[in-house]
Amino acid sequence: MSEAVSKQPSKAGKRWLNIILRILVGVLMVLAVVGLLVNGAGIVGVWAVRGPTSSTVNDIAATMTHALGFVDNGLTRVNDQVQNARQALTQVNTEAANLGTRIQASSPVITRLSQLVDSNLAPLVDNANKTASAIRDAVVIANGALAVLNHLPGITVPPFNNELSSVSDHAQAAQIAVQNLRVKLADIKAGLVTKAEAAVTQLTSSIDAELARIQALVNKYQATVAHAQERVSTISSTILTLINVLAVALTILFLIFAAGLLLLIYFCWVYVRNGRFPSLRITITPS
Repeated sequence: MSEAVSKQPSKAGKRWLNIILRILVGVLMVLAVVGLLVNGAGIVGVWAVRGPTSSTVNDIAATMTHALGFVDNGLTRVNDQVQNARQALTQVNTEAANLGTRIQASSPVITRLSQLVDSNLAPLVDNANKTASAIRDAVVIANGALAVLNHLPGITVPPFNNELSSVSDHAQAAQIAVQNLRVKLADIKAGLVTKAEAAVTQLTSSIDAELARIQALVNKYQATVAHAQERVSTISSTILTLINVLAVALTILFLIFAAGLLLLIYFCWVYVRNGRFPSLRITITPS
């Protein structure tokens, strides 16, 4: 009688132990299902983030490429404009050599000189000033995009310093000097200036000095701008490749993790239903 009683508590204990184990395995299965859902959300998140990130990199690269291309073309254009302006300035100096000290207002020399300045030199310097101002604005845009790009880890593209932007300052100074030259020619016509030739060549020398500084800056920075264009193109391509590789690698990891979770869910489900895990033994049937 006592032996039968002892067996009953033993069976009841095993039954409760089995129930507790099934509950724990069920909880584990629920956690695995939650992990599977989180894993799926991770895959969706990776590709959801990849699109805007790639688009941002493309937008920054496009902004920089456009700005740098504009700077490069602008430097070439302003160099040609300055070269033409210096040639016009040479003609002005040649004509000014005939001024002497005082000259009459009706003199054909002062008339030709005024025409050279008004119709030839001044428009060329004005065009150079407009191009130089556009270069300055493009440099500001390029530096802003470079600042954003340089925030990415492992990327360093030095921004352009104020010296390149000073092309606009020198062009403005040349334009002001041309305006002063016009005023000086008007004073010469009015007979208010002695040593007319020296007064004109002093201003033309000032104009030529500013134009020469512009050409020196162009020669200094054209190669730098071209190199920056190549760096931006290479860096943007590298970043886009890394983004794609990282997205694929994370997706593969998530899929491997998902396969493990699915297998865990299957094992847990079998245990909850049958009270035991499925056998992993492989039975080979003899032929």
